[in-house]
Amino acid sequence: MSDEFDNPHGEISTELSSGFRAAVTHTLIDLGYSVATWEVDGVNVRAPNKEKGDEQYIGLSNLYRRAKGADKAEWPAMIREFLEHLTGVLSGPKIPDDLSTVASQLRPRLGRPFSREGKTYPWGIPLPGTGLEINIVIDYPHTMAYVTEAMLKKTGSTGEDLLDLALANLKENTPPDFLDKVSEELDIFVGHTADGYDAARALLVDELLPDSPAGFWVVIPSRDELAVWPVSMAALSKIHVIKMFAQDNFREHAYPVTDDVFWVWRGTWYPFGIQVDDKNLTVSPPDEFIVALKELEGDDGDRG
Repeated sequence: MSDEFDNPHGEISTELSSGFRAAVTHTLIDLGYSVATWEVDGVNVRAPNKEKGDEQYIGLSNLYRRAKGADKAEWPAMIREFLEHLTGVLSGPKIPDDLSTVASQLRPRLGRPFSREGKTYPWGIPLPGTGLEINIVIDYPHTMAYVTEAMLKKTGSTGEDLLDLALANLKENTPPDFLDKVSEELDIFVGHTADGYDAARALLVDELLPDSPAGFWVVIPSRDELAVWPVSMAALSKIHVIKMFAQDNFREHAYPVTDDVFWVWRGTWYPFGIQVDDKNLTVSPPDEFIVALKELEGDDGDRG
């Protein structure tokens, strides 16, 4: 590989290496596409004969993980195979001007925020307490397309209104036994359908599990995995388990989201700090968690 291959002009705020970006750019050009803007873990591309601003996002985090484990000589073929398949899919479904015509196909997505530098970017709102963002997508049999601000303007709807519909659609398409208890010893529930929306089902946790007075610990290490643990006094002594679960799956699985642990109580999300090393376990809960524990202790006392 030449130095030019490893060092594309300019530095971009992204987790993807310069050499990988250069290889992707070269392949996209060969396929007739052009790069519009880079995201943290993907790229916005413009298809052949499309006007400026008519762009489509391609996620690259899974491909990048594979590339890092391969020799650089294998990158061109690996990237071409991936992009040929994906660009073929992207040229398939026609994105409608009126989103009401695909109302039943709308779904929420939960992940890391997109940049807002390009002219065309997905609509999204922050999920407070998480550093994550909720987007809306149009679900197709073999792919999906993000709902953009431009689409919303053409449709005449607000993102918030469509998000309510997307959540209702997701709930309807969630199996009753989606969250499955993984062991007799721990009340940890894991959901995994691999339909691309398992992380987003964290937004339905209060409806998917019986009421838990002190809330739930929630982790979404990847797009296709969700783990939920109802808070209890017994679980506190083993709290490191869910952090290790998040770390391991975030590191190993495709489409990673975050290895953070969150606490969801009364519909509000909070960061729940847990640090684990060979010798120490450090827990940094929010102040509200202490209030919830006191209420939980009171409930246990009432039952005793």
